[in-house]
Amino acid sequence: MVTFSGDALNLWLAAWMFPFVRLMAMFSSAALYDQKTIPMPVRIGLAAVLAFLLASILPQPRPLNDAVAVALVAQQVVIGLALGFSIKVIFTAFQLAGDAIGLQMGLAFAQFVDPEKGSVSPLIGTLLTTLASLVFLALNGHLMLVDAIVKSFDIVPIGANTTGVRFENIVLAGSMLFMLGLQIALPVIGALLVANIILGILTKASPQMNLMSIGFSLTITLGVIVLSFSIPYLVNTFAEALTRITTVSVLKPS
Repeated sequence: MVTFSGDALNLWLAAWMFPFVRLMAMFSSAALYDQKTIPMPVRIGLAAVLAFLLASILPQPRPLNDAVAVALVAQQVVIGLALGFSIKVIFTAFQLAGDAIGLQMGLAFAQFVDPEKGSVSPLIGTLLTTLASLVFLALNGHLMLVDAIVKSFDIVPIGANTTGVRFENIVLAGSMLFMLGLQIALPVIGALLVANIILGILTKASPQMNLMSIGFSLTITLGVIVLSFSIPYLVNTFAEALTRITTVSVLKPS
């Protein structure tokens, strides 16, 4: 009869639980994995399977009854959330660009109920976010994200001394969000700026012209045309964004 001691079970459970917490934190915050269309049991099951596979190759961590076990759990949560936040920045940049484009096109009032968020969302912003999700899947970004969380155990092992969070890199990631959003929205906003200048000149030259009826039709049509020409370049933009975001680390390994 095979018997196991309580200490051995404690070590085996610790070897599985700490990777599971880091994986679950990442799946709860990273883009695509945090969507409501992916049920929570699926995320928990995926994190549990990956943690089981990692438990056999990772160094043995502290047991669960150790005094620092709670601190280790908190460390895994911070690391997982940091990785999810890094990918979330890119999708937020596309949402920001879409909102800016929709505002300039006159479609700020065009909203629909988004079942993912459970609230109304701007039309163009949701369109660009959906396209970004498709590009992310086409580039195997969901697999790259799993590979990144696995490699994070080599960069910041469980129980490694960390000096905390690099707050300056959090600010850098925020500035990268606005930079990417501006790059995505700049072609459409530039074209609409030229159209608005022309409309202003025509209105000044012909005051009897109905600017409201002509202006909205022109800006919406021009915005859709320019956006349709810009969409094929989103793949390169997204790939460059993934490369940039990987250079930003919000943790300080020892």
